Amino acid sequence: MSLRKSMKSRRYVAYALLVLVLISVQIATEASALTMVLVMSIVFFVFWEYFDKKNELLVRKENKELQEEIRTTATDAHLKNKQLLTVVSSIPYPMLLIDQFGNVVMHNTIKEICVSDKPYEKITYLHNDFVHSVSEFIKDAFILEKNMDKIISVKNIEYQAISVPVTAKGHYSGCLVLFQDISKTLEGEKMQKRFIADASHELKTPIAVLKGMIEILNREDFHDEETQKEFLKQMEVEIERLDILVKDLLQLSRLSLSTLILEREKTDVKKLVEKAFSSLKKKAQDKNIVLTTDLKTDELLFCDPKKILQVLLNLLSNAIKYSDTGTITVRSYTEDAYYFIEVIDEGCGLKKEEIDKIFDRFYRVDDARSRKNGGSGLGLSIVKSIMDAHGGEISVESTYGKGSCFRLRFNN
Repeated sequence: MSLRKSMKSRRYVAYALLVLVLISVQIATEASALTMVLVMSIVFFVFWEYFDKKNELLVRKENKELQEEIRTTATDAHLKNKQLLTVVSSIPYPMLLIDQFGNVVMHNTIKEICVSDKPYEKITYLHNDFVHSVSEFIKDAFILEKNMDKIISVKNIEYQAISVPVTAKGHYSGCLVLFQDISKTLEGEKMQKRFIADASHELKTPIAVLKGMIEILNREDFHDEETQKEFLKQMEVEIERLDILVKDLLQLSRLSLSTLILEREKTDVKKLVEKAFSSLKKKAQDKNIVLTTDLKTDELLFCDPKKILQVLLNLLSNAIKYSDTGTITVRSYTEDAYYFIEVIDEGCGLKKEEIDKIFDRFYRVDDARSRKNGGSGLGLSIVKSIMDAHGGEISVESTYGKGSCFRLRFNN
């Protein structure tokens, strides 16, 4: 029984007792009716004040308890709402929660899917400032009341639009809509397809050459020993080219994995340069190219020495390949918080339009020269991947006909 009902029952009992007392008094004293009415009025007023005062105190107590309960409930609801807002705000993609009336009751940062930088204060599935593709998807999601999944374009960016209906006690109460930026994923898929296509093409070329030569050598009427020797020599070159290409493909594949672990240690760059020079000394001498150093710092570089040695070998090999004579210099120095290594040549240099493509997979500046020297077209892509893994950068400055400078920058 509630407090108010209990008070009402007590008041009725008090009235009944009062009437019984007054009747008894009238019988005992044989007082006049007017006197009894007066006495009853006074007594009733006293009893009324007493019970009303008591009732007021109990109601106040009840109200206080009710207020405390409401305050606690409101606090809990506020905390839950705050937690939900925190979760929603942490989602890196635009997200909206729409109620059963079509009002957007909660959202995170949505500027990237809006026409202007200042979205409407009150947003509904019909009244909003979203770009057309987003607005249409939200409208369909709210009206159709079902799971939806669609790729849409927003300001030249591809988004995966996802809608999930929200139900409460079996009834539709709105929907949750999420827009995930998948442009990088799609670009990655395109690059992967292009890489596979390019790799297939590169592998087909030497295989086709080998196949053709083998078919000629296997002919019964073929007895030219000089041509046979020439074919065998060419086949050896193509097999070597295939071997380099496969090794580079495997290495680039490993470097592309996010799980690549670098074995970093404090490294003496001078020793790495000496190793690289020792490996390429014969190639340089064959073209009358002089290998020199200009190492302006003795500071050790924190890196994976095997990977950075490969970077130097690739850059120096390229410099030798595209130089007919002259000097190739390896320079090192520190500036601010960075450690720099430069490979400078006096070769043919690069055209402006070539610089932007130089680190693309399978890109060759001089295709004929590259194939003749057994290049895979992956050397500079491998260099860039290694630098990316180190959190560093590679850049190039070049003057066509005069030479190039490849610059490595490390956070040391």
